[in-house]
Amino acid sequence: MLDRLVEQRDAVTLVLAAITSVKNLSAQQWATAADLTSTLRPFLDVTTIMSSASYPTLSMVIPVLDGLKHLLVNATGGLDVLRDVLLRLIDEKFGDVKNDDDLCVATVVDPRFKLLPLDDDAQRQRAVTATLSAMVSQAPAADPSPTPSTSVAQTSNTPAAATSMSIWGKLSVASASAGQPARVVGRSQESLKHELEMYTSDQPIPREDCPLRWWSGNSGQFPVVAQVARRLLSIPATSVASERLFSKAGDIITKKRNSLAPHKADMLVFLMDNVNV
Repeated sequence: MLDRLVEQRDAVTLVLAAITSVKNLSAQQWATAADLTSTLRPFLDVTTIMSSASYPTLSMVIPVLDGLKHLLVNATGGLDVLRDVLLRLIDEKFGDVKNDDDLCVATVVDPRFKLLPLDDDAQRQRAVTATLSAMVSQAPAADPSPTPSTSVAQTSNTPAAATSMSIWGKLSVASASAGQPARVVGRSQESLKHELEMYTSDQPIPREDCPLRWWSGNSGQFPVVAQVARRLLSIPATSVASERLFSKAGDIITKKRNSLAPHKADMLVFLMDNVNV
């Protein structure tokens, strides 16, 4: 509203000039309104970005807050006192988000950011350590003494003697093994660390690209990092999406449609929320 008022300053001034009972704003007041608009516009941008449900937002908490604080600190002129108050309120509300391991890991596994939002070596090392711990929890430990011969013998339904005496023995063992779930090979911590280093050494993708689409094509190259990304990037950073869903449900379940079966209401809400997908 304030932005619109400043934009229409000339029209508002002309209208108020013809109304003697309403006093027009002074030049100083118009300047203050313009400064308020420029100071608060980044907060509108942050609200719009973090309220979306079409891309990951948990990984954007650190970059967005860091960029907002940087903008407020380096802005000059205008409402310096207001910017100082806003910075203090941000610190009181969110604290130092770079000390949150989950937020750091979510930022690292987002290919748009990786380690870029982290300012110094201590922060980057902490984020790498937290990410490596998350990878260790996702990947099975390395097996120090693999026994493939025993594993094959256990998965085969053919007796050993009969298998060795039959020309179909080799094919029978292979067929029986193919019917079993693939065994996940354990990963050592050094191997996981190497995978993470290879991932973070690549250049981040453009910020406008979709990280989920990038991971769908690169999960085979960084399989354990992809597992961590799958777990964290699916978490919304705000409750806006769920609140928006409640509003849509209120548009569907009305006084005249209050007898909808729960499963039908659920399907209608789902279709309404994803109609543009």
